[in-house]
Amino acid sequence: MNGTFSGFFAVDVFGNAFLQAMSNGRMNSVSVVIVTWNSASHIRACVTSVRDASDEVLGPLDVVVVDNKSGDGTLQLVGRVFPEVRCVQTHRNMGFGAAANIGISQASGDAVLVLNPDAVLERGALGAMLSHLRDNAELGCVAPMQRGPAGSTIFPGRRFPSLLAAIADGTIIQRFLPDLAALRRYYMVGEHLAEPEWLVGACLCFRRKALLSTGGFDVGYEMYSEEMDLLKELALTGWPCAVTTDAYIFHHGSASADQDPVAREQRFFRSRYRYVSKTWGVPVAVFLRVFVATTGVLRCGEQLLRMCRPSHRKSAVSEIRQIVAVTTWQWFGWRR
Repeated sequence: MNGTFSGFFAVDVFGNAFLQAMSNGRMNSVSVVIVTWNSASHIRACVTSVRDASDEVLGPLDVVVVDNKSGDGTLQLVGRVFPEVRCVQTHRNMGFGAAANIGISQASGDAVLVLNPDAVLERGALGAMLSHLRDNAELGCVAPMQRGPAGSTIFPGRRFPSLLAAIADGTIIQRFLPDLAALRRYYMVGEHLAEPEWLVGACLCFRRKALLSTGGFDVGYEMYSEEMDLLKELALTGWPCAVTTDAYIFHHGSASADQDPVAREQRFFRSRYRYVSKTWGVPVAVFLRVFVATTGVLRCGEQLLRMCRPSHRKSAVSEIRQIVAVTTWQWFGWRR
């Protein structure tokens, strides 16, 4: 049976045969969850790629778009161009995890594909991921390889960070010590044949049974680290993850986050502090925040020196404004 792209999922059409297939983990049906925020420039290509992949699914394929109160007409575009897609509008920007959970709660497929709106499935990617889950009953989640705008190929596998990696990643330490052993282990440099511990979340294909064994994404993560936290919970309950190396997506990367660089950096560190607090305790998270706030002062000093060169002055001023905004938040915005 060829896949059908529909705005609903009717279990009773398949009856007992379908239920038996589902219990055997055969991955016959897929629910796709896409969370958007001001994603009008990318969402058409994303949903079109999902629709074009419907023949890679043995049974039904349904899509739900959860929009985080966009101001650019994203949801209106989806409703107009893809009337078969189920659309959900939130009352405010709830963050990725909370919005994804809304979509997941409406999913009914054997597999749940959580897809970024700036990602496009390449031909055969969905079918390859479903086959990977179907052939490996122990896997809870798989992710495809990624191609970036510059033509790069990105391996999405990661290891859970050590404390040193959690402190170094995204801070001044990574800038000056990019080949630090803890960071190389975290990013699995030279280890792409090894099994990852978590997967970068531009495109995650979950076994629904495994996903339902958790509480979904931790809504305390507005953006960043939420997939690491969820896949850690899956691993602890006996559901490892893997990379489907013969599946590819094209990913623009940070299409929503880049709209506000200051907010992006705040969300990154807020999520990092949450993960560190949950893993190593609040005192360690407080130490990390003070460390990052202190390095912000050093970064400002560096940009002031750059201003001495006329050719760098304009970019240095822009950097200082962003650094001051983030550093002020680091020192004084502990409740925000």
